[in-house]
Parts: sequence; structure tokens; C-alpha cells
Amino acid sequence: MVQLEPADSSPVVTIIVLNWNGAKIIRPCLDALAKQDLPDGQYAVWVVDNASRDESLDILDRDYPWVRVIRNGRNDGFAGGNNVGLRQVTTPLVALLNNDARPEPDWIRQLIAPFADPAAERLGAVSGKIVFVPRFVEFDLATPAFHPGSMDGRELGVRVYRVEVDGVEVTDHVLWENAAYGPEGSGAERFRWTRAGGRLLVPTALDGRQPSDDIRIRLEVAAEAEKPLTLSWAGGEVTVPAGPARSETTFTMPADVPTWDVLNNAGSKVFADGYGADRAYQEVDRGQYETPEEVFAFCGGAVCLRTEALRAADYFDGDFFLYYEDTDLSWRLRSAGWSIRYQPAAVARHIHSASSGEWSPLFVFHVDRNRLLMLTKNASRDLALREVVRYPLTTASLAVRELARSRHTRRRPPIRPTLLRTRVIASYLRLLPRMLARRRYLTRTATVPRRQLQERWLIKR
Repeated sequence: MVQLEPADSSPVVTIIVLNWNGAKIIRPCLDALAKQDLPDGQYAVWVVDNASRDESLDILDRDYPWVRVIRNGRNDGFAGGNNVGLRQVTTPLVALLNNDARPEPDWIRQLIAPFADPAAERLGAVSGKIVFVPRFVEFDLATPAFHPGSMDGRELGVRVYRVEVDGVEVTDHVLWENAAYGPEGSGAERFRWTRAGGRLLVPTALDGRQPSDDIRIRLEVAAEAEKPLTLSWAGGEVTVPAGPARSETTFTMPADVPTWDVLNNAGSKVFADGYGADRAYQEVDRGQYETPEEVFAFCGGAVCLRTEALRAADYFDGDFFLYYEDTDLSWRLRSAGWSIRYQPAAVARHIHSASSGEWSPLFVFHVDRNRLLMLTKNASRDLALREVVRYPLTTASLAVRELARSRHTRRRPPIRPTLLRTRVIASYLRLLPRMLARRRYLTRTATVPRRQLQERWLIKR
């Protein structure tokens, strides 16, 4: 049990904020931490700076003298950068918070509360509830389907190039998960194919404020042929024309249109094929995740860990650099008999992918490679071997498919995706001896067998 009100008034929890070139986003995070309702002296705030080249350090030194700044001489990513701070922590608990997150005033108090339960001696981590910063309008999207042919099994709607709300571009802040595929093209020609139907979530204001006047939406779209795109919302509907030429349409909605908080994470999960995911990702928050419960993994963007458990698990794996490092650590904690809990009362708002754009080469490289590294270390032999072998086979299959498509379309096949996947394979092979050594160590020290963990926690799609 953790004593939340120590007699000597020493801090119970250290909050670590990792920063890299975050001058434009770190102020709201630290301002929110300054307003936490935990009594004075019970928490300390540290910022680990990963060799920022912007004005971050000047801002911290000038405006936040109450924050301890740890200057890391190089960018060690999320895993290595946090480890620099974590290895210096002496408080019983340590919390991690993304520099683009804005915690509610009771966030840290709610996050540490479960550790005070006398029955929580083996509670290793508590993962908070993360929602996106803006509130969103929920659209239902419908348009005639387009089937590109045998080389593409997708059912496509229209191409969306740009989305603006009241004159501000929000294209990369729209939540596309249930209505569109990943981005294609680059620069001004970057777009997303929508599906023929689905749900689209558009932010009303990036700072989270509720608009006071009618909301003006501007879309730039195109399609393979003339077709209508119907967008409907609570109390209204609009039909947007699309065709071979890129065109724009503007429409308005009333300021009192219903808006919603949208979930970014309610704890993390791993599927039976070894892919990790945010539980509740891009779900409208209708109160369906308001019950504290056990989860397989925590999200490193807003979590509190028992320092004892963290030391026993040997912190994050620095070789991961970015992504999957929190799921890997969660797996190791669970294999050592520690539990992980989701605490919905601990709420933080998050700017999604502020540091590294989703679907960027940086994102794809680390997600693909680190998933294989995580499975090599932690999964059963059958699961790890199957997924590791599958990756180069899929790479070859995709390359062959693109070559066949290029012959059909008489266009040069894209080589960057294949080169990126080849880099993943090369980096994985370079790190493989280390991962195998760590796997052997985990096998010797685990108290919960791998197959038992997988049967209990890995879920079918």
C-alpha cells in the first residue's frame, strides 16, 4: 500500500513530462499541472528535455522555475528519454504525461488513488482516460461506392483533400478511423479516400472551445466520376457534389449543434495476431468506459507506475525509441505478476500525434519494427515466429502487387513503401540478438507463463 499523505510532507509522486521541441505545446500541459488539486508538497514535476532545438529550455527556465528540468544531451525518443528521468525517481509512484496533454485538475489525485488500496500491493500501473482536446461534430457519411478493380479490393467513396472549420484547416485533426482510409499522395495533392459509408468526426475548434456563432465547414473533394456525398448530423444534412475535377463546397451548421468528447485511450489491448491498439480509440464518449477495470496494458501518455515495479521490470526498452514501448513494458510487468488498472476518473486531454504525424515514415517504421521486437521478447514462440516470418513475406507480396498494378496502369510503381519495410527488416535483424537475450532472461524470471498471459489477455478481432 502507498501512503498518500506522508508524515514528512515529502512527495508521493513524481510527474515526468518528456519534451522534444515542444515550445508551442508545453505551456498548457505545465499550466494544468500547476493547478492539480493534490496538496502542496505531495507531487513534483520534472521535464526531461530530449535535446530540443527550439525555445523549450528558455521557456522552462524563464516561466516555470518550480519545474525541475533534466537536460538530456541527445534525443533518445520516448523510451530512452523517459528512462533518463525514471532512473532518478525516489518517490513511491511516478507518473508520465505527454507534453501535448492537458490533465484535468484532479488527474493526478485520481490516478494515484488506487495504489492506496490495501489489496493493491501488486498493482504496477494505473492508466488514465485520455480524450482528444477538441470536441467533435459527428457526421454520417454516404456516397455511391467505387470499386477500382481486381488490384484494389477497397470500396471507395470520394477523395478528401482539405477540411476547414471557420477558416482554420483541420484536415489532420479530423478523426477518419471509421470513414476513410489512410492518407495518399503528398504536399498539396495529399488526400484520403473515404469509404462508401461511415462515421466522420470533425473538430469544432482545435482549442476545445464551443463556437458562439454558426460553424462554417469548407471541403475540397474529388471523385472518379460525378457523384453526391451526403453528410448528415443531428438536426441537419448537406449534399456535397464531387467529380473528376477537384472542387470546394462550403456549408454551415448552427453553433448549438451537439458536440462530443472523443476517446483516445481507455487502456491498451493486444490482438491475437500481436497488434497493439488503443482501447476505445476514436469512440464517442457516451459514458461506456466509466468503470474502473483491469486492462492488459497502459498508455504511456498518461499513466502512473509503482516505482518498485518499474525498477523490477528494468524500465522501458531504450531500443524501441518510439511506439510499442509502453505495451512491451506492460507485457513484462504482467509476466512478473503485476496488475494494470484503468482509472476513468483520471482524465487528460491530448493532441493526437503532435510529435510525430500518424502514418508518417517515422511512425510506420517504429510501429512495424517495434511490434516485431515486442513479440520476439514477450510472445509465445509460435506467435512470435509466425508474425516475424509473415512480415518479409507480406513485403514481397506487396511489392509484386504494386509491380503488377504498374503494368496495368502503365505508371512507375511506388518504391518508398517497399524500401521502408526493407529498413524495418534490416533494423529488426540488427537488434535480434539483443531481443533474444532479453527473451531468455524473461523466460527465467517470469512468474506468469507466456501462453497463460496470451490466453487471458490477447483478444480476437
